[in-house]
Amino acid sequence: MKFRLRGHSYPQLQHYLEIHWVNTHKARLLSSVRAIEQLLQHRYLSVRHWAATRAVVAELAKYWSGWKSHTQMHRVLQQAQCTVNELNAWQEEDLAQFREAFVQSQLSRYEAFFDTVCGHPMTQAQRRACVVQDERQLLLAGAGTGKTSVMVAKAAYLLHSKQAEAEQVLMLAYGKEAADEMQQRLKDSKVTVECATFHSLGLGIIAQVEGHKPKLSALCLNDGARERFIADTLASLCQDPQYQRDLLALLKNEFSATQQSQGPDLGSHAATKLIRQFSEALSFYKQALFLGKAQALSQEFALWTTCFRPVLADYQLYLQKEQCIDFDDMITRAIDYVRRGQFCSPWHYVLVDEFQDISPLRARLVKALLAQNDKNALFAVGDDWQAIYRFSGGDVSMTTHFADHFGQATIQQLDMTFRYSQQLLDIASEFVCQNPNQLVKRVNASNVATSPALVARPDSNDALSTTIEAFLDLTAEPCSLLILARNHKFLPSSEEISSLAQRFPRVRITALTFHGAKGKEADFSLLLGLHQGSVPARAHNAAITEALLPESELYPDAEERRLFYVALTRARLQTCLLVPEEPSPFIEEVLALATEL
Repeated sequence: MKFRLRGHSYPQLQHYLEIHWVNTHKARLLSSVRAIEQLLQHRYLSVRHWAATRAVVAELAKYWSGWKSHTQMHRVLQQAQCTVNELNAWQEEDLAQFREAFVQSQLSRYEAFFDTVCGHPMTQAQRRACVVQDERQLLLAGAGTGKTSVMVAKAAYLLHSKQAEAEQVLMLAYGKEAADEMQQRLKDSKVTVECATFHSLGLGIIAQVEGHKPKLSALCLNDGARERFIADTLASLCQDPQYQRDLLALLKNEFSATQQSQGPDLGSHAATKLIRQFSEALSFYKQALFLGKAQALSQEFALWTTCFRPVLADYQLYLQKEQCIDFDDMITRAIDYVRRGQFCSPWHYVLVDEFQDISPLRARLVKALLAQNDKNALFAVGDDWQAIYRFSGGDVSMTTHFADHFGQATIQQLDMTFRYSQQLLDIASEFVCQNPNQLVKRVNASNVATSPALVARPDSNDALSTTIEAFLDLTAEPCSLLILARNHKFLPSSEEISSLAQRFPRVRITALTFHGAKGKEADFSLLLGLHQGSVPARAHNAAITEALLPESELYPDAEERRLFYVALTRARLQTCLLVPEEPSPFIEEVLALATEL
């Protein structure tokens, strides 16, 4: 725009130009400041929102921060200019103070909601986990801290505060049992959002894209059938003399099998072990192929991959002929469909339970879903102290180095356990944190023990009965008992459990492995089979299996230590360790901590 001004002094010209400049730019200033104030009032100032706000403020500040007008600007303009100047000067502490003020405001506004959403008042830490809404958010939730309640309340809060519609929220659980429990809890809280396992999510994506739900292969549901298929495949492949020589060499190198002139005996002990190894490797090798890690394996394990790849090819051909898929296909095919835009994700908010067990492949699916929407958010709930599934692909580094994998994040903790006493909490926490790579958490117990929370008894023929009698002396009410062991072979038989149940009708008895006890709780727990060499387990994976799994940790027995922590933290009233003649070093360590603490 051009215009002419004649017959005016310099101050008058400056005055007119300033008026013109203000009138030209004030609309953008006012609209931008209005939008920023709306955001600051109604949304948590997340990493993405603050970055966008800071960019707008920095641009406005170029024109308005140094403005020294002789013109009397309207009060609204002056206020907008002050807002820009203030925000442009914010440091990290100012940002933290503003966020805290917003959190306190929301906690006050939704106090009645958080008192009733899960049927009982939530703790302050639980409420804060719901109110804070960053694009990447990790909630560290120790054993018995009410993580499921937070997952349900978080979804309910997003809907109740009108930050999301029900169809924009997806909740993911590790297994079907956990998903079913989550769905029931959502139903009880009158929250209608989608809750799925990773596999059911993948299956749903595939069904939507392909127009029908694919059939699941019988081979991935039956270990025996899969191993028979591999044995038949090997027999067929051995018709090729070169393959036969390679297989014989592999059996000799890996399992010290004796050389046979008539070809390999596929019923031998060595061949059976190889067949089982191939069966377990099918899933992990397919994942390695998808993740781009198979080439390195082929170089390091040349003979193994030479023998395995034809088996995998035959397995894939079988799936094609039968027009079915396996569990890995559920995830990889879904990822491909999401990445190519053939499936459009309706979810803005993805809430993931048991995040410490997530595998790199499942993480890829989560990232692919988030990448489809600019307004995406990931709320991950997990406990690195309970990461016990590396053998099935779980990668604890996804939790311990969350921001490295998913971007800048807010990390919070639940600080109260409702399951066991402070005494057991202190012992178990100190025990698991002997590994310096575990994330340190400050957790308190809601109840005080009236009797020792951890006791030890000699392992003997009548140890089960005498221990149950001791438990019953602590309560006159019907109670529950978990009998736990590292391996099935140390657990009592179903007949023994039935006999104990008849003898002690007040006690509901369940026998589980340490892994099976994850997520379970009871009034009492009894740990047995705690022999040296059994706990921690000393079985070592084959080198190829180790290479296929997520990278192992440097700290000795890191996952076995977490597994023992899981076993220790199942009982509300008392945990008993049955001590054999040659006890596990974990027993000695735990009892020493009990004495010190």
